[in-house]
Amino acid sequence: MKRIFLSALLALYAGGVCAQENSGTAPQGMRGTPANLPDISVLGIINGHTSSDGADEDRNKMEFDEIETAFQGYIYPEMKADVFLALHKHEGQYESEICEAKVSFLRLAEGLSAEAGKVHVEFGKLNKAHSHTRAMIDQPAVLTNFLGGHALNPQGGTLKYLLPLPFFAQLQAGAWQGAPHEHGVDADNTADVLAVDGSTVSAVLASEESSEFSPAGKIYTGRLNMAFQLASSAELELGGSALKGNGSHYEHHKDDIRLYGADFTLKFWPTTYRRITLSGEYMRLRREVPVGTLNRDGLYLFANYRASKYWDYGARFDYSENALPSITYERDYSLIATRHLTETTSLRAQYKHINLSGDRADEGWFQIIFGLGPHSHELE
Repeated sequence: MKRIFLSALLALYAGGVCAQENSGTAPQGMRGTPANLPDISVLGIINGHTSSDGADEDRNKMEFDEIETAFQGYIYPEMKADVFLALHKHEGQYESEICEAKVSFLRLAEGLSAEAGKVHVEFGKLNKAHSHTRAMIDQPAVLTNFLGGHALNPQGGTLKYLLPLPFFAQLQAGAWQGAPHEHGVDADNTADVLAVDGSTVSAVLASEESSEFSPAGKIYTGRLNMAFQLASSAELELGGSALKGNGSHYEHHKDDIRLYGADFTLKFWPTTYRRITLSGEYMRLRREVPVGTLNRDGLYLFANYRASKYWDYGARFDYSENALPSITYERDYSLIATRHLTETTSLRAQYKHINLSGDRADEGWFQIIFGLGPHSHELE
């Protein structure tokens, strides 16, 4: 009888093992054969836009503005890879780009970490954030004028050191290579132009000069950011940034820049789902070009009230001078409302009044943000 009982048990066990092997089902409590696949996310942004500016070619349209795919995962203990590929609308055409592609070394030594690859540089508070994580539809004018229309994301690396202090304080330094803006030039096509000191200098003329500006060439950055708990429901973040490098057209003429920034973020949590956020950034650009030295300033102030886990209301003020020899002054006022449908899907409306050196315009925006996957969750 014992032999029959043991034979039956062995038969049942063998049958179970064969069933598991045939079905591919791993034993309970185990993951089975590792697939070695990354976390995959897809983000989408649809924008509707209207404007009182008749020259705005994008007004009275609703279009798919951007799609971003993310591939993320650990490639070694305390080493993580993140690849973000984006397809976005730019001047009426869809363009593909590597938004970010980096390897993060989470612990090289006690308090020391690093990033290498194509990275959104941590200059200030907002440049690091992807567009779907911002609490506003457009980026402030000072970031567009001083860092570029699609954020500053050159290639290189940065070291970060967590200072051994009783509060959070991190110091970082980076070295990067940024792509210049290209435009047609002819070395024989020169003209005498008036410098800021009243003298004349000879400069190469571009056949198609670009009004866009962003740091390029060899870029060196530094940043110190700190965070303090003011009370059980209040937090203050402070940051300072510096950048040395070249301007967009350094391959065609002298274009050396220095950029300095200071930022703050103050948060209050009156209740679990209510939050008040006050934040802002100030930047000062010093640009040396053939006509002389340009000193430009810009800032934004942003206030946001999260009334519940479903609704956000915000207001923003922008002031920014441009980075070009012919100076302009921009003052913008924005009102923003956001309805959070889920953690990964939101509806947003924004009104913006623009005053660009006396030329005024009113803009309205409606935005749908959706996401699938872990990267689509809102950053807090």
